[in-house]
Amino acid sequence: MEGKKKKKFYGLLPLLGMCIFISSLIMNLLSLTAIGAERTRGPAVAGYFYPKNQSVLMEMVDQLIKDVKQKPVHGKILGLISPHAGYVYSGQVAAYSYSQIKNKSYDTVIILGPSHHVYFKGASVGNWDSYKTPLGNVRVNREIANKLLNSGGIFQFIEKAHIKEHSIETQIPFLQRTLKNFDIVPIVTGALSMKDCKEISDILVKIAKEKNILFIASSDMSHYPNHNNANKVDRHFLSLIEEYDPLIVFNTANNFLKKEIPNLVTVMCGLNAVVTAMMTVKKCGANGVKILHYANSGDVSVQGYKRTDRVVGYGAVAFYKK
Repeated sequence: MEGKKKKKFYGLLPLLGMCIFISSLIMNLLSLTAIGAERTRGPAVAGYFYPKNQSVLMEMVDQLIKDVKQKPVHGKILGLISPHAGYVYSGQVAAYSYSQIKNKSYDTVIILGPSHHVYFKGASVGNWDSYKTPLGNVRVNREIANKLLNSGGIFQFIEKAHIKEHSIETQIPFLQRTLKNFDIVPIVTGALSMKDCKEISDILVKIAKEKNILFIASSDMSHYPNHNNANKVDRHFLSLIEEYDPLIVFNTANNFLKKEIPNLVTVMCGLNAVVTAMMTVKKCGANGVKILHYANSGDVSVQGYKRTDRVVGYGAVAFYKK
């Protein structure tokens, strides 16, 4: 009797093994599905910084670009500075940058923006397959992203630095309405020295030589002085950017804070992104700088009210090859 039980037990082993195999396969498939979902970075500030409704967002961005009256820069645009606040405040300034590339052709857009939520050193490359906005998905260039992540210690992937970060995300709807076939490489910058900026720039230049790349530095300007002081600080700082010396721009930012301008906490929140982009496009052949537009939040009326006692500045700049 005992022998029959053993025989029956051993006879069930293949079936048991198959069940375990199928169960394992299902778990793996579920795991892959979860990973796949995580590899699309969903919008974090839709409905807050910009409309979450597709048609409303499309109409808003198109109108902002249509309202730009400035003529295109004569030359090939290699880099842009664009603000990243709510579109109601900074959207028109951003439109001045993006109107310069409307219907132009780029293989890849490398977006550098500061981290507002997570402190870290170095630069975090968005290790996703795509970024999603209400206007659809934009592919991440995995080849370039992997090259950066494998290039050394300065680049890493810090997921938390991307999940809620708006500095990259707010640029994408403008790109979706101005360019056709392109992918992106999102890079969130942390604490960087001038040496770090140069190291990042040197790596980006090597990659840029292989493809037709546009660099975007996402940054707002002065934070929280009054309207008049913001105008003075920001316009002077834009004039330094126009001189096209990244080192002067980097060093001057800290000097401004020593002047004790009331409520001024930063001259440019994306300073590291801007300096790195300036260095990169200059090495890639950009020999011209054009200040396209400036405004601050005190210039914008929201529900009939303008707040001028504490403002944020916004600048649009193009770097181009004459």
